[in-house]
Amino acid sequence: MSNQPDLTKFRGAIFWDTAIENIDFTAHRGYVINRIFERGNEEQILEIIHFYGIETIKTEIRLDSKSPFERKIRENLEKYIY
Repeated sequence: MSNQPDLTKFRGAIFWDTAIENIDFTAHRGYVINRIFERGNEEQILEIIHFYGIETIKTEIRLDSKSPFERKIRENLEKYIY
């Protein structure tokens, strides 16, 4: 297994707050998974599922009723995970 997903599938704006090549995809998997499920497109979500696996995603995903992205995260979980 590679230490990072296929970065060619990610548009730079999705990680606007950091340089994508500097992300430690192991140490920061919760951040990455949540960001992709909040704002990613289908190709990006499928790449993250392929890279981390469903069980890791279920463990790392965070739902926050105060987040404006909670609905989008739930929709993506239902579509791709459950």
